[in-house]
Amino acid sequence: MPSLRLSDRPPLTRRGIFETVATFALVVAMLYLGAGILVPLVLAILLAFALSPMVDLLSRKFHLPDAVAVIASVLTAFLMLGLFAYVAGTQLIQIGAELPAYQTTIANKLRELQQQLEGGGFLDGLTAAVGSLTEQLSSASDGGGLQERPGSPVPVTIANEVGNPLGVVSTLLGTLAGPLATAAIVVIFLIFLLLGRGELQERFIRLVSRGGYSTTNLAMSDASQRVGRYLQLQLFINVGYGMLFGLGLLIIGVPGAILWGLMIMLFRYIPFVGGLLVACIPILLAFAVDSGWSMLLATVGLFVVIDLTTANVVEPRIYGSSTGVSPIAILLSAMFWATLWGPVGLILATPMTVCLVVIGRYIPQFQVLETLLGSEPVLEPPERLYQRMLKGSVEEAIEIAEEIVEESGLETFQENTLLPALRLASNELADTPEALAQRRVLATSIDAVIDELGHVEQLDGKAVVLIGGRTEIDESAARVVAQRLAGQQVASRVLPPMAVRQESIGRIDIDGAEVVCLFYFGADFKAHTRYVTRRLKFIRPGLKVIVSQLSGDGSLASPEALRVDSVTHGFQDTLAEIDSYLDVVTATAKLAGHQPFRGAGRGDDELGRALQAVADAMGVPLATINLLDDERHRDEEGAYKLTEMIAERGTPLLIPPGIEGEELADNPYLQGNGVDFYAGVPLTLDNGLTVGSLVILDYEEHPFGDEDLGKLQQLAADLVVRFGNAPSTQTTASKVA
Repeated sequence: MPSLRLSDRPPLTRRGIFETVATFALVVAMLYLGAGILVPLVLAILLAFALSPMVDLLSRKFHLPDAVAVIASVLTAFLMLGLFAYVAGTQLIQIGAELPAYQTTIANKLRELQQQLEGGGFLDGLTAAVGSLTEQLSSASDGGGLQERPGSPVPVTIANEVGNPLGVVSTLLGTLAGPLATAAIVVIFLIFLLLGRGELQERFIRLVSRGGYSTTNLAMSDASQRVGRYLQLQLFINVGYGMLFGLGLLIIGVPGAILWGLMIMLFRYIPFVGGLLVACIPILLAFAVDSGWSMLLATVGLFVVIDLTTANVVEPRIYGSSTGVSPIAILLSAMFWATLWGPVGLILATPMTVCLVVIGRYIPQFQVLETLLGSEPVLEPPERLYQRMLKGSVEEAIEIAEEIVEESGLETFQENTLLPALRLASNELADTPEALAQRRVLATSIDAVIDELGHVEQLDGKAVVLIGGRTEIDESAARVVAQRLAGQQVASRVLPPMAVRQESIGRIDIDGAEVVCLFYFGADFKAHTRYVTRRLKFIRPGLKVIVSQLSGDGSLASPEALRVDSVTHGFQDTLAEIDSYLDVVTATAKLAGHQPFRGAGRGDDELGRALQAVADAMGVPLATINLLDDERHRDEEGAYKLTEMIAERGTPLLIPPGIEGEELADNPYLQGNGVDFYAGVPLTLDNGLTVGSLVILDYEEHPFGDEDLGKLQQLAADLVVRFGNAPSTQTTASKVA
């Protein structure tokens, strides 16, 4: 589920805060005051979640009537509880009868501890208390009780006669009335919930859905599955835990081993402390029973091993994300519900918290509940990475990045995680002096992450220059592309934003550069791009300028508006565009041992005579070959621009008089040489590489139709066969994209 960013949330007003606090206080008060009704109802709902699979099994598989299946399931559950209570009660009575026999062992151990720890005031008091208790129990067992001193006043107590049957019954009923009434209410609620579960579900959907049946069904299904799965898994784990613990105590020889195994099964429904509360009793018994220390140490070791193994190995593997609640949320929830509803609240804490998390997941107004209580990360990977880099936690940022790289690969991480993180940084850290310190910390962290994950050193070269447009964040994007180029064995240089500032751009070093790429994350970059492009092309005519617009808002500026050669919007697009320009610019240099159209026909050689024949055949005064790698042709800025257009498009280019468009009608080469007619066709070798163009020129209007165009293309193909292709067409050059 996508996370809601802080910037997307409306700010809380004073009235909103007051309403929220007042609503929370009112709900807490209702829960506390209505505990007498709500506790049995919630217990019944919880048991209904647990018994629903059994009811469905009896109804569908054994075809029992629904009422019979419900009664059978409830009776089975309470028979198991009754058997549990009977066994536990029998064991408890047996232990109570054996307790006086352990008094001497306890006194001897305390005396031994006192001797080993001299001056132990606490042990002195404890030994005295145990001795006094032993004397009182011994005298009581002799039947004498406390002897009255002669002449002392005789205490008179007015009490009901013990032998009165009515008094015994009323006392017993007064003690059991509360628990029995609660149990009866729970049973009644449970039976009716199971019998009418379908109708109640429909009524609940009608009550809360407000027409959103799909969302309500999803929420109810999610809550039912999570709570039911939690209860079933918890039952299996508790049974296994109790059996191991009881069997271990039985082997060790601790009295009442079966009782403590059963009790720990029940008490482990109390989060975190339930098992420890029960384990303390057999530990104390081991201290009292054994005259040595082996039984005590074995009991403590048994509990520690089973509890740590269950909590750290078994439960994480079995539960997984079945509840969707974080451990700290379970702890806080246990404290909250125990404060409201007492010991029962401890048992209900986890299921209630699961339901609250589900409510927060599907109801936008309560999304804060899922954020506070849920176990799933509330920040997306780019947000987590950005947060760690922003505060300078380089180690944590690298750890997050390595996890993503291991799962999906480096390039996917750079495109889907690092690039969105840089966009977040650009949106929050404006290009202002106030944010300079944070931008520098972020840039340092980003550089560390890039260097740690790249494992490829940047290759220093002149052909490709990568420049951060305005901020350190833009420069970080340039470093990512430089590292990707190095992985492809393409050398490049990265320049900081200062290099293209107004006061320093005149001293920029782009000698030998073929392609310059400017990186921008912000939205206001058009004027800056046009200025930088104009200055760069003035310093080095024929330079290719790419703008990598990485804001991610979907509004790409056109190359014409920015007056650049192309615009990209991601790392992969930028790399592809750089590669395509390098293929065109360095095409001839990549050919193995052959230079097509050597000399370009400048002179009275065979190629020059062939070009004169082309001019005569087309009825024009001049035919020429323009090559992309010809340094002399690069100096003719307007002519080279036309050659590039032909090579990149792979189609003929015709410029008759009166044509519109800044690139064609106002071309400085055509205007400066008085050319009124221009026709060029690409020169493409057999390996698919376009190395230049065949051009015919006229200084006056010249008729030119489809037949003439076909004739010119055929002449170009003949020239390629004669002067372009190498003796062997095997070459290392790349085909132009």
